[in-house]
Amino acid sequence: MVTSEPERELLVATIAVTQAYRFAIDPTPQQADALRSHIGGTRFAYNALLGLVKANWDENRAKKEVGIEVTIDDYLATRQFDLQKLWYERRDVLAPWWSENGVSTYNYACLNLSKAFANWRSGKCKFPSFKQRGGRASVSFMSGAVRLADSHHVRICRIGEIKTYESMRKLNRHLDRGTGRIMAATLCSNGARFFISFTVEVQRTIPGTRPPERVIGIDVGLTTLYTGATPDGKQVLHVENPRHVVAAERKLAHVQRIASRRQGPRKGVAPPNRWKKANARVQKVHAGVATSRRNLIHETTTMLAKNYDLIVVEDLNVAGMVKNHSLAKHISDAAWREFTRQLDYKTKWYGSTLVKVDRFYPSSKICASCGTAKAKLSLATRTYACEHCGHTIGRDLNAAINLARQGLAGTSSVTGRGAKVRPKHQQLDAKAHPDEASTKALITIGV
Repeated sequence: MVTSEPERELLVATIAVTQAYRFAIDPTPQQADALRSHIGGTRFAYNALLGLVKANWDENRAKKEVGIEVTIDDYLATRQFDLQKLWYERRDVLAPWWSENGVSTYNYACLNLSKAFANWRSGKCKFPSFKQRGGRASVSFMSGAVRLADSHHVRICRIGEIKTYESMRKLNRHLDRGTGRIMAATLCSNGARFFISFTVEVQRTIPGTRPPERVIGIDVGLTTLYTGATPDGKQVLHVENPRHVVAAERKLAHVQRIASRRQGPRKGVAPPNRWKKANARVQKVHAGVATSRRNLIHETTTMLAKNYDLIVVEDLNVAGMVKNHSLAKHISDAAWREFTRQLDYKTKWYGSTLVKVDRFYPSSKICASCGTAKAKLSLATRTYACEHCGHTIGRDLNAAINLARQGLAGTSSVTGRGAKVRPKHQQLDAKAHPDEASTKALITIGV
């Protein structure tokens, strides 16, 4: 599928792109304790500062209720540098052990709390709440506190060199050539494993936008995860849904049953080792499901962004679709929003174009042969049969063909709701690009 015409990609500029690299690390028991200390220090500083701000605001509110005059200077400010100043003043009393962790541990706690207050003021979220122990936790480091020792080891200030499970040669090459610069690093833990994510500024050569010679429309579903077709009606992509959650349900139920019989953590009592081991097995199953899902999406989106000039997808209301309790688990497992998100930035990297067709465009109801639209089409109907021309075709393939033609026609936004307002449909008879038409077999990914 890779084009043999290098002249079609015109290099236009080299720009700085912010890119993330994520690696699983393998710390020693002593290093794991130090990492947990940093994560706990961030959580403690966040909760301590939030408690001081809440107490101050509650005290001023009580003064106002009894008629005592309160000025703006009586309130604790919530900007990052004001919170850092407050932490420096109170840290010896609140946390005498603060020097055991790096400075960035507490600075990023102040930054995160400041952002939480800013989001609350803008109406994006509720008032900040205290962070709880357990679950997914993280700590961020400044660029100077983290560096790569080699392709398999990362050095963190106050912790030392930590081995990674996989090679970091791609990131290391960028740093050696001078085309990459680590801006920050975030260490996270899901209870069983540790991961480190690098925010890197990479110099990438962005190709010019290619003309839409190779076009593909992609219909997402639950039985068949991705169905891709060209405007001339040829199916070029077929990815079955692995159903990662369903495949892991039996094993997950087994390990969760064992964990439920262990004495879990209680207030003031450290969790027993038996519960820790049982809970780690549960988290390992969840991590495996998430990793498998992420890998399949990355493989598919990278292939599409490299091999096609115009990619057409449907702008689905996933948040509204998961309210259907019968399909919520399967829709969440399919991760359609993540699929579109990755296509959005990868198409910019490789010079292709992503078109999002409006969610009200009836791609499944329009006949790909004659253009006649059905009034109703239930989800249980998996084969499209046109009453006007007698054309019979798979439902997903029919929708993918219509999406490809809609994107090629240039109608990326359709407004209106209801049966009386429908977008115009354009029948395109253009032949596929030779590179595209050369795909004799369907592309299968993750098999």
